[in-house]
Amino acid sequence: MKKTTKILSFSVLLLVLLVLPHLFTMDYYLHIFVMSEIYAVLALSLALIVGFSGQVSMGHAAFYGIGAYVSAILSTKFGIPFWGTFWVSGAAAALVSWAIGKLVLRLRGHVLAITTAFFCVLVNVIMVNWIPVTNGPMGIAGVPRPSPIHLLGLNIVFESRMHYYYLGLVFVAIVAAFFYRLTTSRLGDNLIGVRENEELAESLGIDTMKNKVFAFTVGGMLAGFAGSFYAHYILFISPVTFTITESINILVMVIFGGMSTMLGPILGAIALTVLPEFLRMAGALRLVIYGVALICFIIWLPQGVWGSLKNWHRNKQLSMESKE
Repeated sequence: MKKTTKILSFSVLLLVLLVLPHLFTMDYYLHIFVMSEIYAVLALSLALIVGFSGQVSMGHAAFYGIGAYVSAILSTKFGIPFWGTFWVSGAAAALVSWAIGKLVLRLRGHVLAITTAFFCVLVNVIMVNWIPVTNGPMGIAGVPRPSPIHLLGLNIVFESRMHYYYLGLVFVAIVAAFFYRLTTSRLGDNLIGVRENEELAESLGIDTMKNKVFAFTVGGMLAGFAGSFYAHYILFISPVTFTITESINILVMVIFGGMSTMLGPILGAIALTVLPEFLRMAGALRLVIYGVALICFIIWLPQGVWGSLKNWHRNKQLSMESKE
């Protein structure tokens, strides 16, 4: 019965996602949908680090930016198409995140958070000042769109936001499937063990440092992929996008949705991408309303929206079983 319900729910959700861009055809709405997909990948990638391995990272926008800049530079200066730069961007972000992880993951708590925040600032300073490569504060313009693909007799040309929406939907689905497979495997159990009690995990034979670096590297790689997608969607990048503020924004999405779940970060990314747009009508008060709303959620739903719903459902089932 549970399996049938899950399949039915998934089918309905998939149908809604496929039909959604046909119901909201304005470019404005489609842009919000595509940005929600990019942030969903970023939130999942950070959830792997924060929610499952328990390492507080405030520098995630740095890996996002590395992916975007590598992809933009390779495509504009060397003519490499998106389908090639996408993989190189992920690899570059993974290499940097692995190196940084090896250096800083022996730290814990607020010290680790501050260190990763400084790394994000450092990367942003390099983006601003390495003018021959990054074009400095002016950013990189003219990033090409993904080249057309031929699939099942269809010639898909990425000239409309709707095409980007469907490409982003496939991107999110692949990342979510990878995330689910990883977190439900033996590796996922090891990461949870490290998060819950690092000393106990070590006593059970788990190489805690290796697992933390692994989560940090994979999280950085996924953020690099998201950066590449962003660069070839917006067609322009600049250091302004990849600041410490963006890192905090991604972290809030993870916390808001529920950092130890798969659907939570996705829900948080969608909600906190759409909510500020709805609050635009409030004018100057929108940031105040947004901030108060977030504080209320953190106080009353400390495990995030999805995490709290899961706990409520679990407690309800246990209550019903105890009555029986």
